[in-house]
Amino acid sequence: MEQNENKIIIVDEQGRERVCEILFTYQHPETEKNYVVLYPIDELDSDDEEMDLFAYSFIENEDGDGELFTLETDEEYDMINEVIDQFYEDQLEGADEE
Repeated sequence: MEQNENKIIIVDEQGRERVCEILFTYQHPETEKNYVVLYPIDELDSDDEEMDLFAYSFIENEDGDGELFTLETDEEYDMINEVIDQFYEDQLEGADEE
């Protein structure tokens, strides 16, 4: 994982390098495991209504770099989907208050 401020370069399933921006990070309160949700910057200009999101667990090193890991279980996928849903719900509520 190469990180520059809020941007990370990942290699997708097709072997392409994708520049992604960090949407948010999350630490699970019980396991204290860290997660990051990313979106590809090149899709911002797309006319598609839906944007791909990538979710990984991560371990941050002392120097600020880190290592990404794929989600391992269905429970992790379900949990991170709930967190993403809550994130968007909070964003919509915040927009309504403005």
